[in-house]
Amino acid sequence: MSPRPPVLAAVVLAGGRGSRLGGRDKAVLRLGGERLVDRAAGAACAAGADPVIVVGPSEAAVPGCAVVREDPPFAGPLAALEAAVATLGGVPDGAWLLLLSCDLVRPAEVVARLAPALAAAVDDADARVLRDPDGRAQWLAAAYRLGALRTGLASLAGRTANAPLRRAFGSLSVGFVDVDAATVADVDTPDDLERAEWFARVPPEGEGADDE
Repeated sequence: MSPRPPVLAAVVLAGGRGSRLGGRDKAVLRLGGERLVDRAAGAACAAGADPVIVVGPSEAAVPGCAVVREDPPFAGPLAALEAAVATLGGVPDGAWLLLLSCDLVRPAEVVARLAPALAAAVDDADARVLRDPDGRAQWLAAAYRLGALRTGLASLAGRTANAPLRRAFGSLSVGFVDVDAATVADVDTPDDLERAEWFARVPPEGEGADDE
């Protein structure tokens, strides 16, 4: 029998300043003709996430997704996560929450690499986090038990503005999923955007071989 699909919600963080991109709004940058925020939200929706919350300015709105804003604006990813989680009162603690940065080059591949671990639910891990070949945890290419996130955020008592994202994850049991660099590539600089056009055209690892 196939594993039962998990209850799933998603948050896409789209409110950064884009300072290394000369102040350009990452969310509305286009890759292959599609806005980065639409690619990330679309990957979450395609995986069955409901609701999908975009945290960012009104320009980052995605049809079918709610938009919220951290207070104050530009207060960082932890404040953005707190604002999003506050809107999920009707979602049970046992649900998984996809947490995606809007600037992921391959958000669909990120979700695909997380999905089997979420559906299997073979251990008590509070989080499934992709990890790059250099051993760096990609906290914004991950999924978290909503109840564990709520507990972590509550322990901060609202002290989330400009605080490190990992403060909400300190007590979480994390299961890492090792992936190649292309899977977790993101867009922080103009050079990243140029490389992203190439990455987006290259099939994920293990795919694209000739069938002949």
